[in-house]
Amino acid sequence: MAPSLRRGRLSPPRYFLAVPEAAPFLSCGPAEAAPFPFCGPAEAAPFPFCGPAEAAPRRRARRCSYPCRVTHHDAAIGIDIGGTGTKGAIVARDGAVLERVDHPTEPQAGTKSILAAVQELVGRAADFGVELSCIGVGAAGFIDAASGSVTFAPNLVYDDPHIAAALKATADLPVVVDNDANAAAWGERAFGAARGSDHVVLLTLGTGIGTGFIVDGRLIRGFTGAGAEMGHTIVDPDGPACGCGLNGCLEQFTSGQAIARMAREALAGGEASSLAEAAPSLAEITSHQVSRAAASGDEVASAVLRRAGAMLGVGLSNVANIFDPEVLVLSGSVAGAGEAYLGPARDELVRMTAAQRRRPLHIAISSLGRDAGIIGAAALAFDEAS
Repeated sequence: MAPSLRRGRLSPPRYFLAVPEAAPFLSCGPAEAAPFPFCGPAEAAPFPFCGPAEAAPRRRARRCSYPCRVTHHDAAIGIDIGGTGTKGAIVARDGAVLERVDHPTEPQAGTKSILAAVQELVGRAADFGVELSCIGVGAAGFIDAASGSVTFAPNLVYDDPHIAAALKATADLPVVVDNDANAAAWGERAFGAARGSDHVVLLTLGTGIGTGFIVDGRLIRGFTGAGAEMGHTIVDPDGPACGCGLNGCLEQFTSGQAIARMAREALAGGEASSLAEAAPSLAEITSHQVSRAAASGDEVASAVLRRAGAMLGVGLSNVANIFDPEVLVLSGSVAGAGEAYLGPARDELVRMTAAQRRRPLHIAISSLGRDAGIIGAAALAFDEAS
């Protein structure tokens, strides 16, 4: 399925994953008996086997046309900051995105990027008659949610780690700061692919890998805020070095940076590929270029995605064994690579859990897309700001 263009932005194709008919999970019960059929024949499931999301029912947060000039008396600012971009929006309590900003993140000044986005949105709220009640921030890294501070961030530099304090001094509103994947998971539970479920795992597959876990309706943060970081669990102790200081993290085999690195290694080893002409130099090859090359039939690119997808399946199996979620949501730009990447992940997950006779597990691509982080941050602020 070709990407679709909506309101001037490119949206990657989304897939709902289902296990093929040959999968040895049918003893779990018929698909129609399961609340989220996954481990049954594709034709029996309400979601088509790796088909386009448009063919499946979706519950999405409501969007206002841009700009929205309808007066809302209860809205929050939601911020989602990553290594390359800082997105922000004014979000109503019902999940409607009323106004948005999107800027590159300053590589050495993450907190400055957050403040700039918030200040711009506060100004727009005044222009459109929107009353703001709180601010939510989803930030990449380990977050002490109690203080709203960053304790460690392997892929981004924060010029001031005390994000909540900096925002309160600027905007004089209650502030909630959490990990970006936690915020996205909360958004999907509130308005997206996991709506209504109390047992949710979300993996954000982008430059790195973020994970958010909801158990019994509560986010898992850990004692210091550094819990539930599946991207930094070790799958190969002798594997590549990770920015977190360890070697062989899941992130180094399944993320966008890992896909680009594996492609560069293949070309440096002399393998023939159209990727050699996709960028000015090997160092500039990106995971997006690898995905496009694979879609065009490039075998080297396809092999890289198969390897990355299989390792994702290993990670998903670990998630299933540790947390036993009801819904597992995949989000992020790398998830848009489609079947070349998601297929091996699904197959490896089935292979590794077949002997356990697990109940049906529902896996879906984020229905909030790139808005999951900002909607989730705002929803979290509504729920936790005092």
